[in-house]
Amino acid sequence: MSEPEPVSDETGRAALAPPPSALGRIATAVRRPAVLAAVAGLALLVAAAAWWQLRPSTAGPHSMTVRLAGFQLLSPDLSPTLRATVDSEIAAAFNADGVVGVSTASAPARGPAPAYALGGTIQYDGPTIRVITRLTNERSGATLWSETFDYDGAEAAKVPRHIAVDAGNVVRCGLFGASTYQKPLPDAVLRDYMQFCRGHWHPDMREGRKALVPAQRVVAAAPDFSWGWAAVAGAYWKVDSSAGDGPAGDAARAAGREAADKALALDSRNSEALYIKSMLVDRNDWIAREDLLKRAVGARRLDCGCEYHQYGTMLANVGRVTEAVEQLRQANDMLALYVYTPLTLADVLVEAGKADEARPFYDAAIQLAPDAGFAARIMRYKATAMGDADALLDPALAMPDQQRSALVAGYRARALGSAAAREAVQALRALPEDQQNDDVALLLGDLGATHDAFRIASRLAAQRYPGPSIFWYPGMRATLSDPGFPAAAGQLGLMKYWKATRTKPDACKGQGPHAPFCSMI
Repeated sequence: MSEPEPVSDETGRAALAPPPSALGRIATAVRRPAVLAAVAGLALLVAAAAWWQLRPSTAGPHSMTVRLAGFQLLSPDLSPTLRATVDSEIAAAFNADGVVGVSTASAPARGPAPAYALGGTIQYDGPTIRVITRLTNERSGATLWSETFDYDGAEAAKVPRHIAVDAGNVVRCGLFGASTYQKPLPDAVLRDYMQFCRGHWHPDMREGRKALVPAQRVVAAAPDFSWGWAAVAGAYWKVDSSAGDGPAGDAARAAGREAADKALALDSRNSEALYIKSMLVDRNDWIAREDLLKRAVGARRLDCGCEYHQYGTMLANVGRVTEAVEQLRQANDMLALYVYTPLTLADVLVEAGKADEARPFYDAAIQLAPDAGFAARIMRYKATAMGDADALLDPALAMPDQQRSALVAGYRARALGSAAAREAVQALRALPEDQQNDDVALLLGDLGATHDAFRIASRLAAQRYPGPSIFWYPGMRATLSDPGFPAAAGQLGLMKYWKATRTKPDACKGQGPHAPFCSMI
């Protein structure tokens, strides 16, 4: 259901053929004196050349290279091999076959085009390791992006990976966007675009709100920059994520969709605008969301694999879990060094009943966490996904004591299969509603408390996270037969989606017996 392709191909060759109505005129012209034929032919060539110069640009992104200028070590007690390790990690952060690549050349390439270089300084500052990262245009001498990062001095061995992740995501975002423009972006515009990228790719999703103002400056300066309008849409997506339900969120989503439409009017193959718009449509309009995501996957490939990431997440929500895993594996193959990529893949592997396969991806996400607190949260996700009661006892994994106690008792009762399960269910039921999260719902399902699991899952499925994906975990299979499930699936837009697309969730495939709702699709 992608947009129709233009009549001419991307090279414009088809457009150079004269229309049928011109053939008679050409046939008449060849019978006139040769000089008139020459003039007519020249006129056609001039017209074709003029169209070629003024045609809308549909060319793919041109390659971009950033030269690794190196990080200076300003503290004598830093390992002398650190600089080379940082360069290696940064090189690994970019796709080998992506649009944005890295170079270890000792000097910028010759020519008038912008020459981008990434470097900075590293030093101890008390208990922290301070890194200042800079991206410059060596041709003009302009600094396009500079930021200071403070890392835990006790974890010096992790600093090269942190630099690669923090700098790599921002630089790749900025230069990929610049590569789609038909001419070099002016330094001032690219500087604003880099600031958008920093907010957009910040691991703390709330920081994404800071991306809006620089994105708006980009399109004010370059209104024909399609990726700039996609940046505005992406920034509104992050504003909406922080705004919650209500008028502010509705306004942000509407403004984001408008910006995405402007991006697509300039470039119908802008896959970033397509996938971002899919996140701004009605939350339960899975048909519109999938249409946009399919178009994004079939359009221009992004270096970040974001279109696969979001499509995989969407498929997991509608119960097509096997296909979701395939999409998320592609996303992880393209961008493994971003904390949410392996983390989402791990979650959906658990949803698919492949917890053992999920372990290394949880571990990868833990290693990519920007700080100890973030890592502890992922360790908690891993512990609950694996039902690891002993790991949950670690006080570093912050959670209310009552919730921790109930979860630990439940996981132990599940492992034993004993009468203790009844007590565990009672403890889980007694938790305050704000502590009855997805972990509690899934554990209740595992313990056979089907209606309690359904009751909590129905409430959570209407939220941004975990959404309807909570119903498709193996332990929740019995909740699908709850008398209230068909109505809940209808309210979530799932029944409409399955009927319109003639698809079924994995839970309705294979040998039965299947839940009653499967016969209603």
